[in-house]
Amino acid sequence: MDKVYLVKLLKDKELQVTPQRLAIFERLVDRKDHPSAEMIYTELTREFPSLTLVTVYNTLQKLEASGLCCKVNPLHSSARYDGNLDAHIHLICSRCEQVLDLHDVPFSVELPDSLADAFEVRSHRVNLFGLCKTCHAEAATVSGDRKSRKAPSA
Repeated sequence: MDKVYLVKLLKDKELQVTPQRLAIFERLVDRKDHPSAEMIYTELTREFPSLTLVTVYNTLQKLEASGLCCKVNPLHSSARYDGNLDAHIHLICSRCEQVLDLHDVPFSVELPDSLADAFEVRSHRVNLFGLCKTCHAEAATVSGDRKSRKAPSA
C-alpha cells in the first residue's frame, strides 16, 4: 500500500508518524498471513536495529485501538493481526493456526425485533474453525494408519 496513504491514515487517527511505526503498519498491511508481533519484529530488525519487540506490540495495540487493524487470535498462543479491514471471513486452522481470508461472501447480521432498539451493530467478525488442506490430509493419513494397525477381530 502507498506510504503516503498510510501516513494519512495514521495522522487521521492522531497517531504520531515515526519511521518505525510507519514500517510496522506497512508490513502489517502488505502481509496476508496475519502476522504476530514477533514475525513483524523479526522482519524489521535488519532495517531498524534499535527496534524492540515492545515497540512492535505497543504499535500494534495503538493501531488496533484506532481501528487501523484487528486482532485475530482465538486459538493462537500469540496475538495475530490483520491489516485488511475490508469485510471478510477468517478461516482458522485449529491445528497449525494458519489464518486464511475468504472474501466476497455476502454476510449480514439482522437483529431480532426485540433487540433492534436495544443494540446497534457497528461491525462484525466471522471466524470459521477447521483444518486447512495440509492438516486435513495429515489427519486422514494418521487416522488411516491407526485403522490399518488394529488387530483383526476374532
